[in-house]
Amino acid sequence: MQKRRFRIFMPMTPEQLRKNDKVLLVILVIGSFFLLKDFYLSAKNDIPSSGIIGYITGPIFAHKLSEILLLILWTPAVWVSNYELAGIYPNKMNPLRYYRILRFFLLVAPIQIVLATYAWTIINLGTSPLTTNYEPLAYGDDYWVWRYYLATVVAAGVAFIWYASRKTTNLARRLASNTSVNE
Repeated sequence: MQKRRFRIFMPMTPEQLRKNDKVLLVILVIGSFFLLKDFYLSAKNDIPSSGIIGYITGPIFAHKLSEILLLILWTPAVWVSNYELAGIYPNKMNPLRYYRILRFFLLVAPIQIVLATYAWTIINLGTSPLTTNYEPLAYGDDYWVWRYYLATVVAAGVAFIWYASRKTTNLARRLASNTSVNE
């Protein structure tokens, strides 16, 4: 008797792949719009009161920037993953190019994690009155958003490093076996 293995994402047909590409594009456009709009409104409200330097060094800027970096990190991974489930690679993203992009993103991901962790720490713990005297936002009405959402942004960055590390290792093996066969 053959043991059936449960898989969340089953291999997909080319038709399902086209549908997923459209849905991913819509999500990307809508998500980017709201992230950039929120980033702009945040800057518009905070720069007059804290100044440009104060805003750029503050936790809200770090939080917004970490969200944008997270979107940039995960988008190619999700897009190529859909194609891999269909058993192909996209025309614009061959395995070597994807490998190089993931390797670069593995350098960017720690920056995203540091920014998100910095934002989480300052927003939840505040700063000393002797320095910037930042009052913790975690004590307000939306405390659960600041506490758990920012922790999720940090965790998503760590998850990306795990995913990209595994993927680059597999791609390196695949590329090495392809070059040894071609020689």
